[in-house]
Amino acid sequence: MLKKLLPFEELVYRSTFTKEELIAHLQNEIEAEKSFGLGANRFSYSKPYIGKVYQNRFEIKKAINYRNSFLPVIKGEITDDINGSKINIKMGLIDFVKAFMILWLGGVSIACLAVLYNIIFGEGLNSETGIFMLIPFFMLIVGIVMVSFGFKFESRKSIIDLEEILKAKIVQ
Repeated sequence: MLKKLLPFEELVYRSTFTKEELIAHLQNEIEAEKSFGLGANRFSYSKPYIGKVYQNRFEIKKAINYRNSFLPVIKGEITDDINGSKINIKMGLIDFVKAFMILWLGGVSIACLAVLYNIIFGEGLNSETGIFMLIPFFMLIVGIVMVSFGFKFESRKSIIDLEEILKAKIVQ
């Protein structure tokens, strides 16, 4: 259950293509990123994924025309296998977003603990401060839902897309 909420995925695909064929195919299926991504410029891409391939590794993300800070970064490693190749995939958040959300959710969690302490050992909930004391809990729930939904919505699409792009099937 917890794994379904966390913003990461680890998958293994198998392809009948050799490692070299798959790397060449992958280079034709993705496009280089045109910008840093933080500016107001909107670029259009001719391919559905952007990123780079280097040796037997790649790092890609979906080329979208809307904002989603929780868009998965897909890192993969292609290795030779008995009848083709094996692709190990890790999807996760951008490092900056991951650090920001850890700090934000950590701070809000501490506030929730302080409120609980105050409720249990302090004056409890009263009509004047009761609703305001629930704000940290609301922020925690909204933050978790925002990260989970934003990431999982896109990762589910990418899992399916990767089968086509990699000419492979999920084995794990």
